Amino acid sequence: MGVSPTEVSAASKVILHRVAQRTLRFDFSIWFWGDAIAFDGLLDAAQLLGDPTYSRFCERFFQRWRSRPASWTDYLTPGLALTRLARVGTADFSDLTKRLLDHYRIQTPRGEGGLHYFRPDLPQFRTTVLVDSLYHVPPFLAACAKTLNDDRLFVDATAMWRDHSLALSLPDRPLLFHNYDHGSGRRRGYGWGRGNGWALLGLLDLIECLPPRHIAREEAIDALQRLVAAIVPLQDDSGFWRTLLDDRESYLETSTAAFYGTVITKAVRLGLLPVFYGDAGERAWKALLSRIDDEGGAFGTSAVTWAANSPLEDLAVYKTAPTEVNVWGQGAALRFAAERTRAGID
Repeated sequence: MGVSPTEVSAASKVILHRVAQRTLRFDFSIWFWGDAIAFDGLLDAAQLLGDPTYSRFCERFFQRWRSRPASWTDYLTPGLALTRLARVGTADFSDLTKRLLDHYRIQTPRGEGGLHYFRPDLPQFRTTVLVDSLYHVPPFLAACAKTLNDDRLFVDATAMWRDHSLALSLPDRPLLFHNYDHGSGRRRGYGWGRGNGWALLGLLDLIECLPPRHIAREEAIDALQRLVAAIVPLQDDSGFWRTLLDDRESYLETSTAAFYGTVITKAVRLGLLPVFYGDAGERAWKALLSRIDDEGGAFGTSAVTWAANSPLEDLAVYKTAPTEVNVWGQGAALRFAAERTRAGID
């Protein structure tokens, strides 16, 4: 017997609720990698489940941030979530939006070609470009362009994604690197699974923010389609991808299924990918469900993976990283469940 659209949506909402409840147990007092996607997922849950508990939770941590002095960790502020709350929340966060915008546009050091060096406080990353930034910053800048009616921010957003992705890639290799250090000229962590997920999902969020006739939109869509076309064939039969996408000796990792499943589901829904990619999304969903525990934790997610900065790349950093339940796994799982709910599939 077939499943009705209502039942399908409810099934996704069950996972959305369970994972959101588990995510509320994390503390976000100091911004860190992964906080942004967790907040994005919680706001999806608030919207789709009609439960303001999740948006109020996010608001509380933004209020805490307001009371803290400026810091280089401001780079990791959940910017896109901040703009969403500024539109629909109960608090006025216009001052915080300006603070974060100024941080990116004025305070952040720039290198040759306009590259942003977001962590100049850390010696090993002083002139380093990190793939995670492609999720955090361009969509926020584009959302601010809409909120502030400032088209220059669309230019900044698309230029940053393009310039950083170029620095993180080589012409003969289709996947992105984890990081690029301008000081040494080295690239490390080729094909890091979650890293390419950060880039793809950030690009998709950016495209969604761009005006339909924006001059950079077609270029961005082409970049999305090319990267997806390189990644989908690397999916394992289990539905997961590996923590190093093209390395068969690296382990199957939970957040890869959540990141790429989200990208595929959302891009198909928006008409940016052909519908046949939906098969890969289905396999990714089944894989993710196999690693959601009874409390809503997305286990099997690799722990924080520091970008290697030794003279020689050590891929063992990726292959031996422990797994756990953490905020970037939770956030990606939330976003995947939310996109399936929006699309009415299961």
